[in-house]
Amino acid sequence: MKLEEIKHPEFKNLINLAYMQGENGNEEAILKIEQDMKEYIQDNQFIISIEDNEPVKIPYGNDDEYIVPIFTDEREYTLGMQYFSLNVMDENKEYIIEKLDYFKKLKEDPNFLGYLVNISSVSYIINTSLL
Repeated sequence: MKLEEIKHPEFKNLINLAYMQGENGNEEAILKIEQDMKEYIQDNQFIISIEDNEPVKIPYGNDDEYIVPIFTDEREYTLGMQYFSLNVMDENKEYIIEKLDYFKKLKEDPNFLGYLVNISSVSYIINTSLL
């Protein structure tokens, strides 16, 4: 699959719905949306930024905790790389297109907090319970 073929408008809609329901405090709707996200994640590939064949890890929180950025389309990947360069994190110039379970060992790492979607715009964290 090519970079320009990756598009996830449905997933972006789910993220927006999750934000709206969170604002309304609708826990039942949030659980349904998260189940839909989980199914979507299992069936689709995303753009994962890599460095030396490993996912790029961004420090987040305390005690060596980190998140891994992913991107939902070519535009978001380009914007994300610009964001990295502004934050002196642009050494990684590569990407792969894979399902999020590609790096299975991440899920077992207690310091892994989840995937950050579209770091420069959406900035939604897919927590490990959805993987």
